[in-house]
Amino acid sequence: MTAAVSAALAAMVAFTLVAPRLGDRLPPAAAARVLTIGSLVVAASTGFALSVLALTWLGQSPPIAWLAEWSASELDAASPVPAFVAIIGLALLSAASLRLVIRAARRGRALIDVHRAHHGTSNAVIVVDSEQPDAFTTPWPGGRIVLTSALLAALTPAEQRVVIAHERAHLRHQHAWWLLLADLAEAANPLLRPTVGVVQHAVERWADEEAALVIGDRTLVARTVARVALLRHDTNARQVAPAATGGHVPRRVQALLSARPRRQPWLTMALVLLLACSFLATFAVQRTGDALFDQVATVQDR
Repeated sequence: MTAAVSAALAAMVAFTLVAPRLGDRLPPAAAARVLTIGSLVVAASTGFALSVLALTWLGQSPPIAWLAEWSASELDAASPVPAFVAIIGLALLSAASLRLVIRAARRGRALIDVHRAHHGTSNAVIVVDSEQPDAFTTPWPGGRIVLTSALLAALTPAEQRVVIAHERAHLRHQHAWWLLLADLAEAANPLLRPTVGVVQHAVERWADEEAALVIGDRTLVARTVARVALLRHDTNARQVAPAATGGHVPRRVQALLSARPRRQPWLTMALVLLLACSFLATFAVQRTGDALFDQVATVQDR
């Protein structure tokens, strides 16, 4: 079991180190999808491995052993995991679980607030009277594009079309939910923070590329992204609604002034291989864990 758990944790660390570098070189749509799914897989794999570690120690408690129908003394003798390692696993699992619950509660409350504030109309595009230049989308169901009067007043008609095309891409591909899932994965495993940063940037690049296709002028889209960023330079980024100034703006502008990104199948395959290693290692943890607990299983009525 120790070897299986070590392999699972090593696969997790390998993904957190390699995935952001590979994801930065992928086309934005592929990067957002693969890295978000990968983050969820790695977070779940890490949580499962830590759970098995913790259970080898918790299971030695007589009440838990009685409920699980195994022998506490036999588990103590048969467990290949040192007690201090299991206790560390329990501490990490508890901290990650608490962090995930708090993050999920905050994001859920923010989503409810966004829906209540901007879903009183059937219009797909809502203009609110505000001195704060802003543009963002609210998530499905009932997603809307929200623009402020200050932003519209500061942009030319052509630039307004760019912003709307950008936000429509966010709405069409449900980017708010991709960001939320990646954010929750990072809450469960803080080592995924660089990966989630790449996902946030990729989502904005994805919308940029879609806007460039709709507008047909990459230079105009690049100029609009830079202008909106300057208008909003002193504002705080939203947590649950993709905004026009998300990601790394200078890199977004530079990418728009270059050719459209090409597919990178080998990089995608490399990320899939990393996830396959994580899955196989987690499967090994599950098999060895089952074998251990089957070994110490007892029949309660004997």
